[in-house]
Amino acid sequence: MEMLVVLAIFVILGAMTFSAFDGLQNTVKLNEYMLNLEQDIRNVQRSSMLLQRDSGERWLYGLGIDFSNITEDGDYKTFKWCSPYSDYGDIHTKSKLPAYNPEMNIDDINAHFPEVTESSYTNSSCPLADPLSEIKNLSGYVGTTKPPKGTIAILGSEDTQVNYVLFESVSGRTFFYNQSGDLLNYTSDGDPIDNPVNFELEITPSGKGSKRKIAITNLSGKISTYTYN
Repeated sequence: MEMLVVLAIFVILGAMTFSAFDGLQNTVKLNEYMLNLEQDIRNVQRSSMLLQRDSGERWLYGLGIDFSNITEDGDYKTFKWCSPYSDYGDIHTKSKLPAYNPEMNIDDINAHFPEVTESSYTNSSCPLADPLSEIKNLSGYVGTTKPPKGTIAILGSEDTQVNYVLFESVSGRTFFYNQSGDLLNYTSDGDPIDNPVNFELEITPSGKGSKRKIAITNLSGKISTYTYN
């Protein structure tokens, strides 16, 4: 009987130790994942202002991060938005908004974010011989850290949820697009709205542990991180 009691105590202590270790391991993964994500965002933002195009490439509207699948598997992609123009100078490259002609309504298809498909990221070049407005892969920024156990959510309603963050070429100004490719925070005339939404990504770890959030401010691109219960 005494042996059974002692054995039961060892089993309980072992289960408690394993649970604590698993929680600690997940916290370490969460910290590493958030650190890599923040670093990738800052690197892409910095690169957009430096605008280093490959030889023979056309003008880039900007560089950005595709968060459209991050809530499913924790993965995100970095991209460059290729313009149809060989260099800076067309009204679509000089206007106050990316790919926007101020003489047209912003709801025109030309002002929309390009359709993103699986083939969008198979190539990383924007050759002059193929002048299209399209998304291409931007390699070298996304880490290989596995996401922590928990729930990843982009805050906001379906229409205002930010799925694509774009840092404009040279200026580094930050623009947000939803899943449908609509530019957020601007009226149909291209004027900023009074209460713009920001990008907010929240991770709730499984079991015990604090929630983490990373936010990017509209236009300024300020990056903030938070930890809370």
